[in-house]
Amino acid sequence: MKSNTLRVALGAGLVVLVAGCTFPSSRRTVPIGQANVMSRVEVGTVTSVRQVNIEGQKSGLGTFGGGIVGAAATSGGKGVGGALMQAGGAVAGAVAGQAVEEVATRKSAQEITIRLDDGSTVVVTQESNTGLFQDGDRVRVLNGGGHARVTLATN
Repeated sequence: MKSNTLRVALGAGLVVLVAGCTFPSSRRTVPIGQANVMSRVEVGTVTSVRQVNIEGQKSGLGTFGGGIVGAAATSGGKGVGGALMQAGGAVAGAVAGQAVEEVATRKSAQEITIRLDDGSTVVVTQESNTGLFQDGDRVRVLNGGGHARVTLATN
């Protein structure tokens, strides 16, 4: 009895510890790829914005899971016909699972066209949760390390 109580207490303590490690910070968090990377900052004006989606992941998890579900759903047949039906179900499930994973992990984004103050034009596509931009907005374009990010310009 004491052993079970101790296990529950330890398990609860572990959950609290792990949850405590994942609370968001009040500071802005940047991707690790942006650390120690010099960025060039340019200023310009948004000339057009188009809503787009960033393609979702195709990690194999959806393919694997869908294949298992498809095979299980078509099991039960006997002989060669049953085996062929189960194999077909596995393939169909794998294709469907991959498509579901890709759609479920898509991200809303904006394709932002910017006329920089030097007269050149650039296009940056970024997730919509980083800011919603409109035509005429004054923006900063941070470009470095193979990545670009658009933020509202502050004077």
